[in-house]
Amino acid sequence: WVVVLGGKHYPISIHKRDAGYDVRCAECTFRVVTDWEFGQPHFKGTIDGVEVCIQVERRHLVYRLFHWGTQVDAMVLSARAAELLALMPEKLPPDVTKFLLSPMPGLLKSLHVESGEEVKAGQDLAVVEAMKMENVLRAPRDAKVLRLLVAAGETLAVDQAIVEFET
Repeated sequence: WVVVLGGKHYPISIHKRDAGYDVRCAECTFRVVTDWEFGQPHFKGTIDGVEVCIQVERRHLVYRLFHWGTQVDAMVLSARAAELLALMPEKLPPDVTKFLLSPMPGLLKSLHVESGEEVKAGQDLAVVEAMKMENVLRAPRDAKVLRLLVAAGETLAVDQAIVEFET
């Protein structure tokens, strides 16, 4: 097995023993005693004789673990799956710093800027109406408006670009 934490791969081996498991990672072996089963929300047992209780949430391939205020996201994969995962290109999130995006679907009630206008961080740029509420969208930073991508009165989708800023 391979545990993936923070993008790093840690090969492990697990061996069943009388009343638990020996879990080996690198040069360390941990003695784990528990009756925990996959799907249970709390891992209770001992690790090297120390009692632990860890909250476990499964989110698709990721196990989110909570213990003493700390949260860790881990994937547990077969060696082959981990090998293939390492070959996958990392998909970076799109750079949205040059756009004002609609945070929700709705109607663009008004725009308070024009192309070429300099705006300051926090300045009102647009008003989106959703569920009979008006939401004011403000400039995330000081910038110059390159162009307006939609006009007042148009219907917006979530994450639709409204204003493009110069970089």
